[in-house]
Amino acid sequence: MKVLLFTLLVMILFTTKLVAETIRITSGEWQPFLSKNTYQYGLDSHIVTEAFKLEGIDVEWGFFPWQRAYENAKDSRNWDASCCWWPDKKTKNEFLISGPITATSFVFYHLKSYEFNWDSLEDLKGLKIGGTTEYHYGNEFMDAVEAKVLTIEYTSKDEFNYKKLLAERIHIFPNDPAVGNAQIRNSLSPEEADLITYSPKKFGESTLHLIMSKNKKQNKYFLDKFNAGLKKLKASGRYQQMLKDLETGKYDN
Repeated sequence: MKVLLFTLLVMILFTTKLVAETIRITSGEWQPFLSKNTYQYGLDSHIVTEAFKLEGIDVEWGFFPWQRAYENAKDSRNWDASCCWWPDKKTKNEFLISGPITATSFVFYHLKSYEFNWDSLEDLKGLKIGGTTEYHYGNEFMDAVEAKVLTIEYTSKDEFNYKKLLAERIHIFPNDPAVGNAQIRNSLSPEEADLITYSPKKFGESTLHLIMSKNKKQNKYFLDKFNAGLKKLKASGRYQQMLKDLETGKYDN
């Protein structure tokens, strides 16, 4: 009888080990970093999935409007985490924050026919600037908008701002260059795309992170596992290959 019980216990433990743990992560659309419509759900999603996989954890993704993605992760009843966010003060107060996944920055897109150079935000006074609702373009820029030093006209999608540039309804539009270039390739004709460029000066440089609700005890475990898996992914060289794949358009829609 004791032998039988011992055998059953071993079998239960062995079977439990074979069933992978799962973390449920919310996200939004910001291709090529994050998108339900592209390869591996985008670069950052791919990195997160592979990092967890190295620690024996599966990922279930859910895509929502960005604000809902944030609130679902904060609520933590049905979702454990959200990817990916800048580590601002509000996010740090409300979530556990992972190590940096990728780096981001902003540049200003404009028509090639529009001569544009800038050194400081003061140089942007009087310009019609396009923006996308619910997006944050770095504290310095957003503070200037809040103080009405800069004028920004918002629309619901990044792609609409390229059309507004082409129609000369705005002068400049801020976006991450990897994101902007992918969107231009996918939403404009080659002839239209050839009319647009961007100024090389960067601003609002930051990093993107996985965030996990502080309300779930298990999330500290998930956070440690993710950071460990991300370290392994970088050491293997696969992380660096993913960054190269981003440049070649592999994560475009």
